[in-house]
This record gives sequence, structure tokens and C-alpha cells, in this order.
Amino acid sequence: MLGAPGLLQAQSQADAPAQHLRALDAAEASRVLDTLRQEQAKLRNGQKTFFHLSSGAPASYDQNRIAPRDAFLALDLDHVWRIERKSPEGEVFPLYEITVVPDGHNAPIWKVDVQMTWANDVARIIEVRMFYGPPAPF
Repeated sequence: MLGAPGLLQAQSQADAPAQHLRALDAAEASRVLDTLRQEQAKLRNGQKTFFHLSSGAPASYDQNRIAPRDAFLALDLDHVWRIERKSPEGEVFPLYEITVVPDGHNAPIWKVDVQMTWANDVARIIEVRMFYGPPAPF
């Protein structure tokens, strides 16, 4: 299911968290992205943050030469194409898949899996797995 009809029309494109939403609404998508941005800011500011982080790419891609932390800090969350909740609604530790197209649709993309918890209405990241790969056939 792509985002509910009219959901993104109610927001300006600049305010939309992604061009395509699957199995979640814009408010939930914004919370996921806001939480990721907060964790990026903490790391940039030298603060401690605790979640598992990994990244990878096909063996021949230069992206494999970049440490996962550096890749996460460089991840441009202003170029999100799609956010999908992969786990059922109400899941205690929901899993989201975010597709980031930093250089457009004809260039390599990031697939970012984010597992979270919403303990006491506070969003916390448990794990971020990032994979840099060839463009998808949009």
C-alpha cells in the first residue's frame, strides 16, 4: 500500500518525509527520520549514543572503504525516496526500510533498515543496517 490517498497532498512536498510511504503515515515516517537525524547530530557533537550500526556495499564499490559511522554521518536524509514499515503495526520493535537516493534515481542508492522501540513514547534506535547498491528499477 502506498501512502493513503491525499496524505502527501495535505503537505507541501518540502514537508513530506518521503515521496512514497508504505504501511505507515507521514507522522510516523517523520518520527523515524527525526530520530535518525538526532542520532547523527549526537555523533557529530561527540555525544554518546548506543545502537548497533553496520554498512556495506558490493565488494567492488568504493563505498566499502568508508567506515559505517562515517557512512551514517554522511547519509543525506533530505533525499529519502521511500519509507516502509516492514513489521506489523503495534510491533514492540518495529523495523523500517528507508530508501535514500542521494544522487537521483539513476545513481547508486542507500537501503537503510532501522529497528526502533517506542518506549514511553520516546523513540530509540536499536540498530541501523545500511547497504549501498545499484539503482533500483523505479
